[in-house]
Amino acid sequence: MNKKYLLSAFVVLFFTTVKWNYAQDITYKPGNGLHISSANNDWDFLFSGYINSIYAFNNISDNNTIQNSFNVHRARIDLGFNYLDNYDLFFEFDAAGQRTEMVLAQIQARIISSNYLLAGKFINPFSPENNRSTSALSTIERYSGLNSMFLLPALDAQFGIMLYGTASNLGYYLSITNGNGEAAQNINENNNSKDVTARIEYKVSPNFGLGSSLDYSKEESQNLSLLDHTFESFNNANVYGKRFGYLGDFWFIANPVLFRGELFQYNFNASLSNGNEVKNFLGGYLETGYFLFGNVNDGVQLIGRFETARYGKTIQFFPGPTELNSYILGTNWYSNTIFTFQVNLIYEEANKNSVLRSTRLSNRNNEFEILSTVQLKF
Repeated sequence: MNKKYLLSAFVVLFFTTVKWNYAQDITYKPGNGLHISSANNDWDFLFSGYINSIYAFNNISDNNTIQNSFNVHRARIDLGFNYLDNYDLFFEFDAAGQRTEMVLAQIQARIISSNYLLAGKFINPFSPENNRSTSALSTIERYSGLNSMFLLPALDAQFGIMLYGTASNLGYYLSITNGNGEAAQNINENNNSKDVTARIEYKVSPNFGLGSSLDYSKEESQNLSLLDHTFESFNNANVYGKRFGYLGDFWFIANPVLFRGELFQYNFNASLSNGNEVKNFLGGYLETGYFLFGNVNDGVQLIGRFETARYGKTIQFFPGPTELNSYILGTNWYSNTIFTFQVNLIYEEANKNSVLRSTRLSNRNNEFEILSTVQLKF
């Protein structure tokens, strides 16, 4: 028998068996996946996923670089299991790259009340924008300063352990991770240093919240880039040594209005040299949004955003730009909790011309990009 039909038959048989012998119900929540629950609701199995297809255009095609392209940005499958609201398993896999990779693999146990222990591969809690799923971002890409940190690598999906919870209007996170991982790869630890992150959040009201984060790690010798929104670099700087970061953020969401932003700075303690060319790095964004009608389940939203990424004190005669600002106008069309269509108009401007060679941005200090994406969640 053809393997494709054999697999289909197995899936049908599995769900039929679960339905009649173990489950109270099989339900589908549009955009939130398929749920199978037990007769007494003491366990729940989740099967969900999404595909994010993107088109990118930029006004520069120097050095034989590609000016426009189609791509599948994310192709993810999620599997979850909850038992008695005390124990959770969650897996996320991505097939958009050259091979299928495990993005997340986390186990969670309730310690007491609303306090939990999380272990495995999970998202570093330093940045709230990083903690939002790619499928739930108001812009197509996260802000450029955060993306620059991802490529160190840092602050992405990491292996480790985390304690987190809430008490009244206060939330907290404390994590210890390897600090050298990436969402698209599962990298073994390569040094004895660990990335330690602490975060607190305070909900002032149901519509308004504030947060603050601290992060510490020892950075191996790396390149810290000033990245545009297609991950092309305006400049690179060598960094290493103890890395200490802090972040502040706020959000105000009262449909149809949205305001939020965050700002971080990282300091590198190594003396300035050819191996450590910058002492600090700053990144952040400020965003406003307005729904013309509806909401994130079914509506049209306009987005305006300013982003910045900057090297601080640099080595003498450091070449190329030290600051990159981005201006974004976007629109988001949400339909039936399943379908999302986004368009971002992006203008990027550095404070000097790029000194990098054989790239799209060689000898340039600005560019214009259009990103658009179609996303379907099941």
